[in-house]
Amino acid sequence: VALVVAMDTRGAVAQQHRVIFDTDFAVPPQDDGMALILALHSKEIEILGITTVAGNFSMERATSDVLRVLEIAQRTDIPVYRGANMPLVHEKSEYATLVWGEWWSDELPPPPPGGFATKQAEVIGAAEFIVQTVKAHPGEITIVAIGPLTNVAMAIRQAPDIAPNVKQIVIMGGAISRLPDGYGNVTPNAEFNFWVDPEAARAVLRSGIPIVLSPLNVSRKTGLTKEWYERMVATDTPITRLIRATMGPRFESRPDASEFMYDQVAVASLIDPSLVTTRELYVDVDDTPGLNYGVSVGGDQIWPGAEGARRMSVQYDLDWERFIT
Repeated sequence: VALVVAMDTRGAVAQQHRVIFDTDFAVPPQDDGMALILALHSKEIEILGITTVAGNFSMERATSDVLRVLEIAQRTDIPVYRGANMPLVHEKSEYATLVWGEWWSDELPPPPPGGFATKQAEVIGAAEFIVQTVKAHPGEITIVAIGPLTNVAMAIRQAPDIAPNVKQIVIMGGAISRLPDGYGNVTPNAEFNFWVDPEAARAVLRSGIPIVLSPLNVSRKTGLTKEWYERMVATDTPITRLIRATMGPRFESRPDASEFMYDQVAVASLIDPSLVTTRELYVDVDDTPGLNYGVSVGGDQIWPGAEGARRMSVQYDLDWERFIT
């Protein structure tokens, strides 16, 4: 399911899931890029638009990179909308010195492979697009959110009445210590996407929208090796050439490397929910500055201080052999 990237991306698209794809994108092998390629190849997913957000890199880099990948994939029919270039609360200066999570929002993004795309982003912003799309298709829209949740939180803040009309949100984010492998990747306990904008994560998790959470717990059940990489790029297409150019050197220098697959799991689980094992938990995010800032917490019942937490489906295991083949 997850690695069928050699298929023709111009085939007919089924309309089982009408999706807004919200991402802090970068070209493959970054996981957002690989997840988008998976979604583009799925007949179960119709992408109505892609919204970009600051996270791993700047919002402008996410935008230029995703426009280029759509051009390579011959899917320039999909519109792209610029989103938040900063978290809800913090200033750039509070993050700009960090090695992982810089935004460089005052600088032009570097050219993606092959140069900048001819296609341009749309005029309206990400939050406005989310609001308009949900209102136009009440009860039909799935938001796949694989970066910080700033855009989604801004849309809910702008139009709270959309919350009951979103079908579901599939989120790659969080690390649930209650479940196996629930430690963080940017602090000992916090996962990167939630840590970048804890206020946004908390607002979205408490919104009442049905949520499927794909945390680090399930990501750590994966391991992309050179063997699977070579299967991925065995067929020559524009997309596999891009993957070969960007991912190949990594496996050439480190043949025994194994890469976690984060955002790909979230997308694959939307295509085929039977790939993952889930548990219903109340989940909340600590947005109080301190050692636990950005930490996600899950429990079977509401606990003191988390009275607004909502119950959601939390992934913690997957069928790796089916996922990878």
